[in-house]
Amino acid sequence: MQSWIHVIEWRATVHPDLPALIDDRGARHTYREVLDLLERKAGGWAARGVAPGDVVAVVAKNSADFLIQAFALMRAGAIPAFVNWRLSARELTDLFALLEPVAVAADAEFTGLVEAAATLPGVVIGAPASDAGTVPDGWTPGDALDAPPPPRPALSGESVMALLHTSGTTGRPKGIPLRHGALIQSVAAFALEIGDQVAGSRHLQIMPLFHLGGYGQAMQVMLTAGTLYVHTAFDPAAVVDAVERDRVQFFTAGPSLVEMLVAEVRRRGGADLSSLVEIAYGSAPITPAALTVALGTFGCRFRQIYGNTESQSMISLLAPEDHLPEKPELASAGRVAFGWEVKIVDGAGREVDTGSPGEVLIRGECLFSGYWKDPEATKEAFTDDGWYRTGDVGRLTADRYLSILDRAKDMVISGGENIYPAEVEAVLADHPAVAEVAVIGVPDPKWGEAVHAVIIPVAGAGPVTPAEVIDWCRERLAGFKCPKSAEFTDVLPRTTTGKVLKRELRRRAAS
Repeated sequence: MQSWIHVIEWRATVHPDLPALIDDRGARHTYREVLDLLERKAGGWAARGVAPGDVVAVVAKNSADFLIQAFALMRAGAIPAFVNWRLSARELTDLFALLEPVAVAADAEFTGLVEAAATLPGVVIGAPASDAGTVPDGWTPGDALDAPPPPRPALSGESVMALLHTSGTTGRPKGIPLRHGALIQSVAAFALEIGDQVAGSRHLQIMPLFHLGGYGQAMQVMLTAGTLYVHTAFDPAAVVDAVERDRVQFFTAGPSLVEMLVAEVRRRGGADLSSLVEIAYGSAPITPAALTVALGTFGCRFRQIYGNTESQSMISLLAPEDHLPEKPELASAGRVAFGWEVKIVDGAGREVDTGSPGEVLIRGECLFSGYWKDPEATKEAFTDDGWYRTGDVGRLTADRYLSILDRAKDMVISGGENIYPAEVEAVLADHPAVAEVAVIGVPDPKWGEAVHAVIIPVAGAGPVTPAEVIDWCRERLAGFKCPKSAEFTDVLPRTTTGKVLKRELRRRAAS
């Protein structure tokens, strides 16, 4: 198995003049230019003392240069570590203590954050220094990284390609090493599944590149010789403009982002979205009501992806033909993908009956081998026979459709009954006055925990009360599953990938 540097070299040879990377900062590079840039910047990193095996943190928003710098570091034999730029200085300090980077590549706006966390050699990337503001003392402009390429490192499919870290929703972040071969196998399998992503296909990048969902999409484009239009951040108006102007065919988003795009198209009174072929989404299922509106708005295929960073791949896929409001499979995460074993177990590790809920365990060639320098967390994450504990609660049907009911940590236990918030959320989402909802457990002196709903109401839908939405649930759910309380809000706290931060909601409720 080869590395991603070999992939870029192959594409630069076969499709040298095809546009590869275009961003909203003004960058525009063909595949030949991408290869030339990464070679010269690899030389620049090596000239500044970065050696094979060294970790270099990347603290930056999406840009063409983000990807070029990542490839350059790989070409130098180093390991880029993609960092969530929304971390606080304290969180970044803890992460740097784990990753032990020898240098940092950062957008100009994050140099202060980096300096508050650590004293490290820094390079400003994303734009020339003249466009990015004054380069702080001790920082090197990214366009100054230019030297003859270093000797080729000994890269293979088993080499660590990059380091990601957990989002922090479950506590202390952990480093997750991605392997060259695993991600090549993953995106190649996805390309076969889709079939019509070919050389010259036009893709829009709106998911953060420091997450696997975003970075994996970019690698999918590189492998299939597509053109990637990189947006610095998600902006609904900019996305609709790009689809119309650049004739975008493919993009990936979370369900909440899809709904924002629907709202933007409606605000405009319509848009030319005829170029769209497929929208992939992850992090949560899409509701039948939201799907009906999205299908009518975009007129293209939808495909759901379920996976996690540790899997380095999609674990299951919900195909376009299952995206019909009347199909029961729409509530699932799709069929188990090629190359994966999945089983559902109870609290004692015993496999449960088909269709019964339990923790989702996975095993496959793309699975990571362990957390970065954290043997204790690695041991906790795996069973003795090599199955990875996802921490998700799910069901598996006889025909291999996997439904994710919730995170195990988000399950509410009330009076000894297990309650899956996703099930309650699905019922509440059907209420005509509910735009978005998150269900959590709150302390209850009698039952241990009680179900609590946090709701964003539909704008202009008229007044709605907690009693009304609770009664709505009582007509549709067993009594023990119904919310005992509800509140209304304007916004739900989310991660950068759109997942609701239920830990933050529980903290707010407790205070």
